[in-house]
Amino acid sequence: MTRMLLGIFGAVVLVVVAFAALGWWSQRAAPAARGVVDGRLAPCDAAPHCVCSDGDPNDAGHYVLPIDLPAGDDAQRWRALREAVASQGGSVLRQDDAYLHASFESALFGFVDDVEFRLEGSQLAVRSSSRVGYSDLGANRQRVEALRG
Repeated sequence: MTRMLLGIFGAVVLVVVAFAALGWWSQRAAPAARGVVDGRLAPCDAAPHCVCSDGDPNDAGHYVLPIDLPAGDDAQRWRALREAVASQGGSVLRQDDAYLHASFESALFGFVDDVEFRLEGSQLAVRSSSRVGYSDLGANRQRVEALRG
């Protein structure tokens, strides 16, 4: 019985250490944000840790609707977006007239996700992706939906 409990404890410790190492790696990895290329945000790769409104609408695993913006000028819209990002614990890393890049870090293990927004008229195209790993257990899709408000 003691041997079995030690084995279970060892396996749990190994999993926690592995996730902590991935979180550390995520904090040091290059951002998943690629900016606007040819007027669009980059498509997601095959892994299920990314969603993008500039992708294929038939790709249910990766596609997400763009975010409709309230009436107002672009400065008001960007200010509201920066406030929404901050209220969810994100940090704006870069912004220009038509693009914003923010990052979010998970509380447990410190995994970093990059979120990009491209302003197009009264909508924001959005791309949210994890920096490392394969699955995000739906965290990026949930974040976009929360930002949609």
